[in-house]
Amino acid sequence: MAILKLLIVSREERASSLDTLFNGIAKHLDTRIIKLTKTQRNDFTNTVNQLGHENYDRVMIDVPLTRIGKHYKVLRKVSGLILYEQDAWMEFSEHSKYRNKFIKRYRSIGPCRLILTGYYIGERVRSAGLDVVAIPKSYDENHLRNLHIDRDIELGYIGRIKTRVYRDRRPFLEKLVAEHDLQMLRTEPGEEYLRTLNRIKIFVSADIGFREYMAKNFEAMACGCMLFACRQGGQEEERLGFRHMENVVLYDDMDDAQGKLAMLRDNPGLVAAVARKGEELVRERHTMGSRVKPYVEAITAEIMPVQALQRPPSRWRRFFGG
Repeated sequence: MAILKLLIVSREERASSLDTLFNGIAKHLDTRIIKLTKTQRNDFTNTVNQLGHENYDRVMIDVPLTRIGKHYKVLRKVSGLILYEQDAWMEFSEHSKYRNKFIKRYRSIGPCRLILTGYYIGERVRSAGLDVVAIPKSYDENHLRNLHIDRDIELGYIGRIKTRVYRDRRPFLEKLVAEHDLQMLRTEPGEEYLRTLNRIKIFVSADIGFREYMAKNFEAMACGCMLFACRQGGQEEERLGFRHMENVVLYDDMDDAQGKLAMLRDNPGLVAAVARKGEELVRERHTMGSRVKPYVEAITAEIMPVQALQRPPSRWRRFFGG
C-alpha cells in the first residue's frame, strides 16, 4: 500500500513553532513542509495556485482563517484539504470581529477536515455540518522544560492584552496587578520565554470566555509553574486531565480568583505540590510528540462532505407539532 503524500503549508512568522509536531508526522507519511513568507501569505491565492497541490493526497493548511482573509475562496479547488485552525473559538466570542464568520466560510469551501484545538468548540462547529476532529494544543518538549532554577516571580503572566478579542482579559489582569502584585511580562520566543517561565511560581492564565485552553497553559506547566487558570467548562478539564487543587487551580470569576490567590499565598507547600503534579501531567499527555498519532489518524481518514444544516421548524409547525 502506497504511503499517503502530504503537503503541509505553514508560515515562517509563527509565534510558536510546530516543527516538532510536523517532523513527527513526517515519520509516518510522505511529507513536504512549506513555510510561507509574509509576502506569500499576503498573496495567498497565487501562492496556493503555485503549490502543485494536485500532486498530494492531503494538503494541510496551517494558516489561520483570520490571516487568509478574502483569499479563502481559493481553497475550494484543493482536494484532500485539512485545515488546522487554532482560533475557531473566535466564532463564538462577542468581542471578535470574526464572530459568526468561521462556520460560514468553512461551509463555503466545501469538503475539508477541520482540526480544531478545543473539545467544546469542536462539537459546536461539528454541529454545523462540518467534518471536525478536536486535538488540543500542546507544548514543544524539545524546547520547553523545568530548569530547576530559583523562582523569583511569585505571580506572573506572559502574553498579550491589547487586542479587541482579549477585552475581558485586560481588566482582570490589571486588577491582579494592582491588588496582588501580578507581574505582566512580554518575552521573545525561545530562550527568553523558557527562562522567564522558569522564574514564575504561579502562572496566571486569563483565557476568559475562550471555552478552550491555549498552549501557554501546557507550556507553563511543563516549565514547573503552578497553573492558575480560568475554568473553561464543557468537560474540557475532564478530557484534558485537569484536576482542580491536584494538578491545576481553577477559578470562575474575579472574586473566586482573589480568594484562591490569598489561600495559595498562605500555602506554599500546596503550590509546589500542584505544580509538580501539573508538570507530570503535561509530560505524560500533552507533548507535541503525543499529538502525532491523532494527527496522522485525522489526516489519513476519509474526509466527509459538508452536511446540510437542519432548518428549525416554522412557527406553524411548532404550534401544531408537525
